[in-house]
Amino acid sequence: MIFTQYYLACLSHASYLIGDETTGRAVVVDPRRDVNIYLDEAAEHGLHIERVIETHIHADFLSGHLELAAATGAVISYGEGAEVQFPIEPLRDGQRLSLGEVTLEILATPGHTPESICVVVYEHPDDAVPYGLLTGDTLFVGDVGRPDLLTSSGVSAGSLARKLYRSLHDKLLQLPDATRDDRRSASSGVQRHCQLSTGPSQRPPYRMPRERNQQPQQPVCESLDGHRLCRRPLPERKIVLGKRTQPNAGPIHA
Repeated sequence: MIFTQYYLACLSHASYLIGDETTGRAVVVDPRRDVNIYLDEAAEHGLHIERVIETHIHADFLSGHLELAAATGAVISYGEGAEVQFPIEPLRDGQRLSLGEVTLEILATPGHTPESICVVVYEHPDDAVPYGLLTGDTLFVGDVGRPDLLTSSGVSAGSLARKLYRSLHDKLLQLPDATRDDRRSASSGVQRHCQLSTGPSQRPPYRMPRERNQQPQQPVCESLDGHRLCRRPLPERKIVLGKRTQPNAGPIHA
């Protein structure tokens, strides 16, 4: 299995290439606008990118799904309910996508947005413990995605907060504790991340944003021809979370 994370610190954006070396089939999850990094990686490992998966409709950066689909012929997929103006193949809750041995399971996790999904990665279809979990903007280390960003579209924060609570407790907390969270390269314990985020309370895991002067400082960005660019050089981190070529081989961390 090829499992590579690309992290762009300026935008706090992580994307992924997941491939099956036995079949040469691959997917990209939440691609950035510059898609050459995925094309180069796929060519290096003899992979064909057949699907682009978006964990939700992104409002904070320009995605490269259209460019990647045009370059590879890949299908673009979102969770059910996504309203976009280009052809997609929706993914339903519980659906499994086989790349050969490598298998992806889709979890519908509405809350941050109504169509949000998480992707459970299995190295083998019959594995009891997933290799990892891609959480999109549903779950962070010690925090969860904001449910109040669609109020201007008539979607109440309270409604999405309740859905987010159920997504965390009914879906993510049910995964084995050894499941890797995509935000960390080791077996971080997705349950511990959820518990840190939601706590023991039964209330929805949401708090109002802090006042502007209390917000942590973010990289200064500017808009140029519709692109969000950082005024300082873009720090990029490529992390190979794990590459396994034999059924019982341990992960190789880089």
